[in-house]
Amino acid sequence: MALKTKISKDDFINIFKKEDDEVLSYGKIKENALKVLEQKEVPHKKLEEWRHTSLNRILQHKYSPAEFRPLSKEEVNLFSIPGLDAYRLVFVNGFFLPELSDIKSDEKGLIVMPMYEAKRKHKALFDKYFDKSGIQASNFFTALNSAYASNGSFIYLADNFTSNKPIHIIHFSDGQARKTVAQYRNLIVAGKSSNAHIVYTYHSLSLNYTLNNLATEIFVEDNAHLNFNIIQGEGVDAAQFNYTKVIQESNSNFSMHTTTFCGLLVRNDLKVLQNGSNIETDLNGLYMPDREQHFDNSVFVHHAKPNNNSNQLYKGVIDNKASAVFYGRVLVDKDAQKTNANQLNKNILLTKYAKIYSKPQLEIYADDVACSHGSTTGQIDEEALFYMRARGINRRKAETLLLTAFVSDVIEKIQIEAIKFYVQILINNRLKGEKKDAQCLMIDECPACD
Repeated sequence: MALKTKISKDDFINIFKKEDDEVLSYGKIKENALKVLEQKEVPHKKLEEWRHTSLNRILQHKYSPAEFRPLSKEEVNLFSIPGLDAYRLVFVNGFFLPELSDIKSDEKGLIVMPMYEAKRKHKALFDKYFDKSGIQASNFFTALNSAYASNGSFIYLADNFTSNKPIHIIHFSDGQARKTVAQYRNLIVAGKSSNAHIVYTYHSLSLNYTLNNLATEIFVEDNAHLNFNIIQGEGVDAAQFNYTKVIQESNSNFSMHTTTFCGLLVRNDLKVLQNGSNIETDLNGLYMPDREQHFDNSVFVHHAKPNNNSNQLYKGVIDNKASAVFYGRVLVDKDAQKTNANQLNKNILLTKYAKIYSKPQLEIYADDVACSHGSTTGQIDEEALFYMRARGINRRKAETLLLTAFVSDVIEKIQIEAIKFYVQILINNRLKGEKKDAQCLMIDECPACD
């Protein structure tokens, strides 16, 4: 029986409706966002890009605005990544925690701070880049974010600046005794010939339903190198809409790795525009839904200019009654000659109830290109299992070894060694059944797992 929808488009808007001085957008940006918001509808399965992702499970709840919750240094450290020495911003329910963060803003060319501070202290930069990617027009949730988001992270790398350590943004969700919803807006600018590694991690602190709506704009200027990582480990009743829009200029290099371990419903939208020539784009993802979780990855790379490369590698291990979606699209414009684009999605279903919907696509209007795409879905190789068990390896260990080998090429693409080690441990714990939701390495029982 279909779940009754209790929260509408107007309900969402009313949750976040605030005075102009309480949100990031203003003037024409706010006006345009409100116009888009009026036109857009809450995503549903009749829309092509959402046809395999139903929002009924989250729209049946009445949400309240997320509230501030104090955290101790010890609590934050439980979710820190071992061996990662990084600049750090910590947020809980959208509220910034300065006492637990390492804000960096100096004359050498690095700015790391909350968005509401950047709007005030670096207004010229804020106005130059905020909402300039066209992200607000993407869907209802990005328009909602553009109109009413009040905070998030601002990262700016000046021309020729190389960060001497990664930048880590930690987001905590806590529903406490209520079902809560929060928004984050992130803006990342990598100036010409700059270089940095950035990590965003997401965790839950309660069992109650939470919903996070995130929108991130990334500008990678000429000859810049930016490595971007996302690790999603919110609780089994947490939902997240995470939209990332990237604009790359000539001779730039952008790499991204998204690892999704936990969440009731997680939707990752990634859109990359190659706006110059001699660009490298490397996009990788690993998702491991369990129970009745649903993870959706929608990836779009637009080759607008000649002599560019892009690679996509997404792999999924789907267990129990979980489901996943990979909707990939590569568009090659008629002027984008000498394009090289590769797109590959591979999945393993661990039960007869697990599901994957995979649709890689190529749309090519140039004639001098080298493009490929592919998708495979199957179960664990029984012949390989038999071979290993015949040599004294029990079935559980044999399955773990085969699945570890299956995801190894995705993990190897992670550029930060501490992140790579962290992800490997979480995967091993999940495959061994030691951490059902693989959310936290350092504690015996995750507060978001029942």
